[in-house]
Amino acid sequence: MESVALPITVVIADDHEVMRMGLRTLLQAAPDIELVGEAADGDAAQRLIAQLRPRVAVLDLVMPGASPADITLWAAQSHPETAVLVLTAHDRDYYLSQMLDAGAAGYLDKNERGEALLDAIRRAACGQVLYTPEQRQRARDWRENVQTVWESLTMREREVLRLMGEGLSNRDIGERLGIAEKTVGKHVSAVLDKLGLNSRTEAALWQRDAGLDGDNTQGGKLPIRKGGNSPYKDG
Repeated sequence: MESVALPITVVIADDHEVMRMGLRTLLQAAPDIELVGEAADGDAAQRLIAQLRPRVAVLDLVMPGASPADITLWAAQSHPETAVLVLTAHDRDYYLSQMLDAGAAGYLDKNERGEALLDAIRRAACGQVLYTPEQRQRARDWRENVQTVWESLTMREREVLRLMGEGLSNRDIGERLGIAEKTVGKHVSAVLDKLGLNSRTEAALWQRDAGLDGDNTQGGKLPIRKGGNSPYKDG
């Protein structure tokens, strides 16, 4: 008597109902895939993974609650039977590198054809890792370039960058650091020049995506990108 293959159980998470509806329709039409749960945020997705233990979790990159990176790291420790695929409309090297480092099985563009997603789910369920050589090279370049930029900043410039990220004006930064406002302006100009950026807003976004905070401005390996190829410039 032939054994019947069990369907691939899948949980999806996206904060947009229209996107979840599209995924639901796609998955329900696949005979070898069973949609077992839906979530509108990261926290709910995490609860469903713990409760249902799907073979694959398909997560939106940007949604409220726990981030896909945090969920992936948690799943690897607590539920290694669940492979995580990330769907994104933000094909930036920082996010790609972050998800690859976290251990996601794949990083897919939301504009991919439905059949490509179904194929990715099937491959992830079999334990395959789906990053292309081009994606891996992009992630390597990101890490290498960012470290070069970070090491080019002086300790004072790192402090100024952190405070710029908090939204402080030059005057407020000067008061915080005990230096003249004119001196702060020179540091700001130096930071923007080394990052290859044009504005404080771009620098704040750069700092956010690099994972910088008040405790790691003194050095270390950081996921930052060289300014000449910045994702924060217009266009």
